[in-house]
Amino acid sequence: MIYYIDTSEIFFDDCSAHFINSKNDEFITCGKITIPIVDEDDSNFINTAKEKYGINFFLDERDCSTEIYAIPYINIFASDESGVYAVINDFPDTKSNKHICYINTESLTAYDLQCTLMEFVNSINNGNFKKQLSNQIPSGDLTVYRNISDAKKHIKISKITDFIKK
Repeated sequence: MIYYIDTSEIFFDDCSAHFINSKNDEFITCGKITIPIVDEDDSNFINTAKEKYGINFFLDERDCSTEIYAIPYINIFASDESGVYAVINDFPDTKSNKHICYINTESLTAYDLQCTLMEFVNSINNGNFKKQLSNQIPSGDLTVYRNISDAKKHIKISKITDFIKK
């Protein structure tokens, strides 16, 4: 059986220290979190990204105002006028080979930008960033909903406490 667990249960709840192990079940972490990958010391980079490309990097976890909800979970680190930049099912890391994605928050369409976070940052620094929206991510790999209420119409989100034996 597949169980969907909200990211807040895994990363931010008192239950996060519990581990779930089952041979016959699959546990998928869903939702969204935001994490800053830059800080105020990176003001030149932040200003370049904003002025030249309209990209706003989050300096605080509360900066992201979108309510989108994804399966598996996404970790959002920046936005522009049309959508958000995120890493799927992982934390943004400049040493990672994992590609970042772009999600249009109006159409809920996700795209693989075909670059790592380091390549993304370097392209902004070098002045040659191009948002390539030609590699759409299939909904089987990433499903995006408007919000958690919409997601709950399609999946049952389980609580970790449902699996803890009392």
